[in-house]
Amino acid sequence: MSAKGVIFLNFLSSIFATRQIVALGELPIVAGKIIAELFSFDFKRVSALFVAFTQLISLVIFDTPVTPYKDSIDMSRFELAWSDEFENGFDTERWQGHYVYGANDTQLRDTAWWNRDQVSFTDDGCLKITAEYKENGPKGAGYYSYGMETNPNKQYDAGYVGYEQLYGYFEIRCILPKGAGINPAFWLLSDGMFDENTDGGITGAEVDVFETNTDYDEESKEFNSVYHTIHVDSYDEYHRSENQGAFYADDPYNKFNTYGVEWNENEYIFYINGVETARTSFGGVCQVPLYLIISVGVDEKIAQNEYLPSSLVVDYVRCYQYV
Repeated sequence: MSAKGVIFLNFLSSIFATRQIVALGELPIVAGKIIAELFSFDFKRVSALFVAFTQLISLVIFDTPVTPYKDSIDMSRFELAWSDEFENGFDTERWQGHYVYGANDTQLRDTAWWNRDQVSFTDDGCLKITAEYKENGPKGAGYYSYGMETNPNKQYDAGYVGYEQLYGYFEIRCILPKGAGINPAFWLLSDGMFDENTDGGITGAEVDVFETNTDYDEESKEFNSVYHTIHVDSYDEYHRSENQGAFYADDPYNKFNTYGVEWNENEYIFYINGVETARTSFGGVCQVPLYLIISVGVDEKIAQNEYLPSSLVVDYVRCYQYV
């Protein structure tokens, strides 16, 4: 890149987030696709691309969500390595409490107590993690929720082995909990993320496959969207992160959607319902195995929530390796 190009890019970076700059570069690409599809008379595809084009303009100017419009993932490149379908509870050899140290432990996490009693199962084989207010919870009156992980490096219960994987495709299918103050998330993590050595994300990172804004404003342009984020360099003073932007799912508080990330030695590629939303190599792509976390965080806005109890309903979690 020329010196002028570097100066221009630095100027853009001082005004816009990375996701907005990426969207700016996508505009001529999408415009070209619209023209190409016009000649193929695929007007349904033209309409979808036109919506994406207008949403990209809005993203550049106002940093608003976009409906996924890029290529669909090619699953023929993968084979299933491990999954939990939650047909008969959850696999206690693989899952344990996240920030909860044993099956009967209760810990305060932000605004809620986390306890395994918040886990239940539907008749058709889905995991439920419920956020609610309890008068007589294990720690008395208060809000309760839960998070669970597959970290193989910490064992709180007998028989637990956990699960971690280097590279591949990781996907969850779920319905999101309703109401303000709730942050459902599916994320990947390694213990190296807690190291203060600043090597980017190479020896440890946090990859947020999806999470949501806790405002839950049905009138907001961000409603029905989720976002992806990469975190590197510990959670202390050296911490850095890159938000990949917000993307619309299909009525996610009432319908099942899938949220996934493909991770290889070069980049992270995010998907909603199998359609690419974003890709990045921020921080230097992690080169060590990551474990899985499903959590339902709670913040102070929970006091405004009119839908309690409210549950994250998970159909499955699946981990694929490259063929």
